[in-house]
This record gives sequence, structure tokens and C-alpha cells, in this order.
Amino acid sequence: MCSRFDLNSDIRAFQAQLALDMENIQRMAMDENNNALYEQDNASDDLETAFDSLTGTRRPTDPIAVILPDRTIAIRSWGLSVPGLKAPMINARSETLAEKPTFRPLLERRCLIPATSWYEWRKDGSSKHRNRITLPDHQPFLFAGLENGHEATIITCAPSASIAHIHNRMPAVIGPSHLAHWLDPAIAFRDLHHMLAPLPDHVLSWHEETARPDNADQDQNQIDLFSK
Repeated sequence: MCSRFDLNSDIRAFQAQLALDMENIQRMAMDENNNALYEQDNASDDLETAFDSLTGTRRPTDPIAVILPDRTIAIRSWGLSVPGLKAPMINARSETLAEKPTFRPLLERRCLIPATSWYEWRKDGSSKHRNRITLPDHQPFLFAGLENGHEATIITCAPSASIAHIHNRMPAVIGPSHLAHWLDPAIAFRDLHHMLAPLPDHVLSWHEETARPDNADQDQNQIDLFSK
């Protein structure tokens, strides 16, 4: 499960690490059809401003940054619209992707979703405690995702043992040696499914806080996923 995640300015590290064409964000921000996503009267032609509109805490239906096979960053709405369902499908279980008609057509439309942390609630009787889960030193990382040209969903897997007490699912994170393969639409999904696995226990860190109102956003050790 991943119902909320953070993206902060550290994402700029991805531009150099992945040779991303971040000008795509600028072009999309200037597109009149996307003005509503930014809740601005006039979309900015400034790349920094355009990117900053995608940072901070991301919730379902928010615009999020996704990395596409051509190494451009694009904007998608978080959650796939499915006829008959009121809420968008913000997560997709890795174990059943190939079986579900919603996800099967998207298995070759894989993407990466940059983040710097994600949140899960740990239940303790009638109490709930919010946990912010990060990598060491709050380094940025990349969720495995699927997209349809307008929307995107985050793939989840079983949790690492170190955070299984918090929740029984976690977002699938794609490591540095798998990035190119995950984004390559010529590679069949069946040959990539093994990438959707829990992270090693020693590379996760979390900070737990007392439950607070849902709209109170308060932001927190994994290996360097970009290390050679």
C-alpha cells in the first residue's frame, strides 16, 4: 500500500544520474491543457517553478512526475480511473499484474516514479501511528509504476521484514542496475517481474509519529541506490 508519498527538491539529482530531459516538464507546464493541474492562472515558463509544483506530499489524484522510457519526465494523475469504481486505483499488486484486465494492457507501459519517502499507518488497537519511511540520509529513490498516457499507478509488493509491523505492503523500488531494463518496452514483463521484490532490511529507515489530522503534513536509512 502507498497512499501518500513525498518528493522534494532532491529530485534534481535524478537529472544528472539518469540524463533526464527535464525540459519536458517546462513544455507541459506551458501547455494550456495542463493549467488546471497547477491551479495557476498562467502556467510558468520557468523550469524551476514548474518542477516545484510537483514536489511536496503527493496524494491520490495529485499530478505526479513520472520517468518514461525515453528518459523524459512527464506529468500524470496519480491513480487509474476504472469504470465502476469510485476511487482511482493508486496501487497495483505485483503478484497479480498479469492477471488483472486493468493492468495487463499497461505491462509494456512501465515508468519510474521519483520519491523521497512514503507514509504508512501502523494500527495499535484504536490508535493509529503514522510512519514516514525513507532511505539512509533521505536519499531519493524510484517506485515501479505503470502509466496510460494520462494517469499512473504505483506497484506494490510484500514488505521488507523490518517494516512488516507497520503494513503488509510496500511500494516496489527499482534499484540502479535495473532502471534501464524496467523502462525498456522491448523487454517482456515476465522477464522483469523478479525486480518487484522487498528491499533488503538494512536499507530502510522509518520515523513514527502520533496520529494527527489527515491534512497535517509533517515530514524522515537505505543504501545509496545510485552507488556504483
